[in-house]
Amino acid sequence: MTDPIITLTTDFGTADEYVGAVKGVLLTVLGNATIIDITHAIPPQDVLRASRILAGSAPCFPPATVHLAIVDPGVGSDRRILAIHSAGHTFVGPDNGIFTPFLRLDSTIVHHITNHRLFRSPISPSFHGRDIMAPVAARLAGGMDITEVGRPVPRENCVRLSESEPFQSGTQLIGRVIATDNFGNLRTNLPGQRVVEFAGDGTITFQVGNQVIDGPNSVYAEKQRGELIALIDSQGCIEIAVVGGDAALATGIGIGGEVIVCRQHR
Repeated sequence: MTDPIITLTTDFGTADEYVGAVKGVLLTVLGNATIIDITHAIPPQDVLRASRILAGSAPCFPPATVHLAIVDPGVGSDRRILAIHSAGHTFVGPDNGIFTPFLRLDSTIVHHITNHRLFRSPISPSFHGRDIMAPVAARLAGGMDITEVGRPVPRENCVRLSESEPFQSGTQLIGRVIATDNFGNLRTNLPGQRVVEFAGDGTITFQVGNQVIDGPNSVYAEKQRGELIALIDSQGCIEIAVVGGDAALATGIGIGGEVIVCRQHR
């Protein structure tokens, strides 16, 4: 049997003691835990970004992994803290929409964490990630049943993020940029398969700001260095990039900007 795995997704950064403190609590409760940092570079309080990163990374881990997600603008308020079983994994974090992708699954089970016997003492009102979430996550990774954390909650009653969906207007399919990554690539909410089906037997272009891009391409190498390219990313959605460059700078488009797919029949 392998050692239990706990992942961490936070907006703490690495300049302060916060990440270390959370890891210390995890190892105090569960000394044989393997702790994996997904990222601590979420923009401060950016719950949507955290949700998307968690959705893209969690399925890559072995079953029974516990994912601790601490992006918590409402810390100290009466917002709930949740433990969730979904798709063979367990998640611990605030009820602020960070678990939206998993709440869509019918098989997801949610519990409200209220069992104070599991928490550190005293509890800081500004650091629930250390004092409540971390000890609970460690105990769940160690095999504690999720029912021990508190009462069940209907997943329909949990907070979900409001996300705009791509929509079709005539011969155009209109989506939006939902994130930029460390390379300046523009990640969109346009599913690659939907774009392919939208194209049918015709050709398509992508309008991003004042730029028009043919595509989609399969790999970056299909265009020259410095050229804009549209391709399907590792999560199956359309990405706008510059080969060897920064698409956010090249297009002047940021999060929320439109990406328009235009169809021309042959």
